[in-house]
Amino acid sequence: MSRQASDMDYGMQDYLKMSPEEKILFRSSTFRVVEGLGTEAALESLKERISRKADTGQDVMVTGTRTIIFVWSVAAVVVLLIGLRLIFSIADQTKINTGKGAHSDLILADGSAVKINACSRISFNKRKFTGDRRLTLDGEAFFDVTKGNSFVVSTPNGTVSVMGTSFNVYSRDSDFRVACLSGKVMVTSDNQSVMLEPGESAGLSSGSLRKMQGDKTKYIIGWINGEFYFENTPLDIVFSEIERQFNVKFAGGETANEFFTGSFANNDLKSALEIVCIPMGLEYEINDKGKISVSHKNH
Repeated sequence: MSRQASDMDYGMQDYLKMSPEEKILFRSSTFRVVEGLGTEAALESLKERISRKADTGQDVMVTGTRTIIFVWSVAAVVVLLIGLRLIFSIADQTKINTGKGAHSDLILADGSAVKINACSRISFNKRKFTGDRRLTLDGEAFFDVTKGNSFVVSTPNGTVSVMGTSFNVYSRDSDFRVACLSGKVMVTSDNQSVMLEPGESAGLSSGSLRKMQGDKTKYIIGWINGEFYFENTPLDIVFSEIERQFNVKFAGGETANEFFTGSFANNDLKSALEIVCIPMGLEYEINDKGKISVSHKNH
């Protein structure tokens, strides 16, 4: 080994024994020092800059990254819990839909009985129902409620609240009617409320919630026994009820601004059509596709 190589090895050994500050001083000995600063002062300035970088650099980045990971982890857990809660809530929802020509009887978990008219929808939380007696209705149903905490029926047009009573709710499109048979019924719609007692009924009229005159409850709940009563009712509403009860479809006709008073049963389609059409001077025809067309006899 040459003397020059030996000197280099010796110098490397000395370098390796140096402290970090001495190494920096050694490596920077050939650098041009800023005017006005000595070597030691330049070293102190460099150490201070390295210290500041360490305080605000990689350590902060690591801490910030860890914070971000923690926040995202918490957020993921929250989203997961909300998702699971939503899944279980949906799973607990009981939905009953009655089609055309179909009625349904239902006994709820609290013992309350419900009769559901054709083309109606009811939903409620089966698991929570005994503690929170709430359900939604779109259509028509009759309720015989057992005594207990508040029993609430929500519809698109308003809500009905009772403790233990029997009542009928009709809510289709913008038509909303409630009849009380026993107990007391609180009916609410758009910040308007009325209290009903047995034999009283209420409905929406031009946006106002009003009590109806006279005891008409036996006619209102006639549908339970297959009888449908109408008093000065637009024919299109009568025909809509026939569609629901017999699973048929009207093709249309010249019946605008005509009103019907009377009743029909839902056990025979032709009989129902004759009861409605003949007094009105109308004739009907059922085509091979089951659609019903109605026209005046003189046409």
